[in-house]
Amino acid sequence: MELEDRARALEDRHEIERLKYEYARRIDDDEFDGVVELFAPDAIYALEGWGTHEGREEIAAFVETTLADAFEYTAHVMHHPMIDLDGDTARGEWYLEIHYALADGAAGWRQGRYFDEYERVDGEWRFSSVSHTIFARQRFEYEHVEDERYGEIIEYGDPR
Repeated sequence: MELEDRARALEDRHEIERLKYEYARRIDDDEFDGVVELFAPDAIYALEGWGTHEGREEIAAFVETTLADAFEYTAHVMHHPMIDLDGDTARGEWYLEIHYALADGAAGWRQGRYFDEYERVDGEWRFSSVSHTIFARQRFEYEHVEDERYGEIIEYGDPR
């Protein structure tokens, strides 16, 4: 493989990783309308226990209602990606951890894997398929902590 091809492959992998991290950030920040922009027009979104949704319109309806109503808080942690490139398409597998709180006061975590397919659309990587499976989970009651230092940590980034 030529140096230029290797450099392009590294850039593609980086862009795909960024796409996945942007997906997690938008879900966790309740930016549900922005989540849909990350999918190709005819994409498939199939989450274990949540059904299969095809095309941006169905995906938008699902994330903007069902996901938005179900969770008070989520924190996605995705790591150990395995990304295989094939020109303008790719496949990825990620370890997944989700920490969450539900509107009913329950909280918990889930651990599993995401299985993604990607395609380059107008020069940008987009999801053509996202699915996941859950291997372990735990639920418990949670307490929302109010602490004036919390805002300082977020605003200034200083944990002291």
